[in-house]
Amino acid sequence: MKVTVLISLFILLFGCSGDKKLIEIRGETMGTYYRVKLYTSERSDELKSKIDKFLKFYNQIFSTYIKDSELSKINQSQFDNMKISDSMVKILELSREISNKTEGYFDITVGPLVNLWGFGPDGKQKIPSEEVIKEKMSLIGYHKVKIKDERLHRPVGMYIDLSAIAKGFGVDELVKFLEYSGHSQLLVEIGGEVRTRGLKPDGSNWNVGIEGPSSKLGQKLAKVVSLENMSMATSGSYRNFVKYGDEVFNHTINPKTGRPIKHKTISVSVIHEYCADADALATGFMSMGHEKGLIIANRQNFKVLFQVLEGQEVKLLPSESFKKLYP
Repeated sequence: MKVTVLISLFILLFGCSGDKKLIEIRGETMGTYYRVKLYTSERSDELKSKIDKFLKFYNQIFSTYIKDSELSKINQSQFDNMKISDSMVKILELSREISNKTEGYFDITVGPLVNLWGFGPDGKQKIPSEEVIKEKMSLIGYHKVKIKDERLHRPVGMYIDLSAIAKGFGVDELVKFLEYSGHSQLLVEIGGEVRTRGLKPDGSNWNVGIEGPSSKLGQKLAKVVSLENMSMATSGSYRNFVKYGDEVFNHTINPKTGRPIKHKTISVSVIHEYCADADALATGFMSMGHEKGLIIANRQNFKVLFQVLEGQEVKLLPSESFKKLYP
């Protein structure tokens, strides 16, 4: 069943009318939180029920933590030719596009390495040997994932991990659902990935903070940006890490080396029309670091802000397009 048909079914079941007021709805999805702010006449509890049902549908497709999700079934399958859903086709094709734009630094097949280094649903906390890393690297490579006639072809044993794009994709689909339901002034966030539509009643844009490194979430903001029908996603290294002895390892894995990144870039924020693109691009730029990242971002006119640790000081290094938008 196509995504647009599913959205239409939701809308037939649930409608909205009357005077609008600002409401905020919070919940859990995709192993993290979601937040929706919008101007509506609907009761918040009724709207939350619709949103929860909608997000549960997408979680059942993309989660690696749900044993019977579509993605889990793909990863468990011993067949190299599988019929997949329209949503899975869409996200896999977009993933390949972003991989090409980031020269392979964004790679959805990096899952086995993520688990190997102690991250992900099957991760065990220990430093892997060179032999094991080399073994896992044999199944890494986004170019090995092929789609033809809505069928997925990939090497048996390959593990696909969509966690670096699924939240952004979920934001885009939820925004689409809410817009089709008649909501035009809104902000949707899933786990820090944000998209806005429309203006506030006073004509102003939605403002979103870019977090800086601190001991508590949201305690320090590196910058506040105004989003007009745009999305923003951030990938950072100062929250998700493991420590083996005295050595700290970042959760972002470089798919070209099979190892956690080791560079001075500690956070990357990307502004893009679509949240899925911003989500994946942020991971790709985080993987490559600011030196290579700024070259690629400027070449392709991506709006990117790098936070770079120089000694004890964090410097903000924007791409040219970001600088023009937010001088």
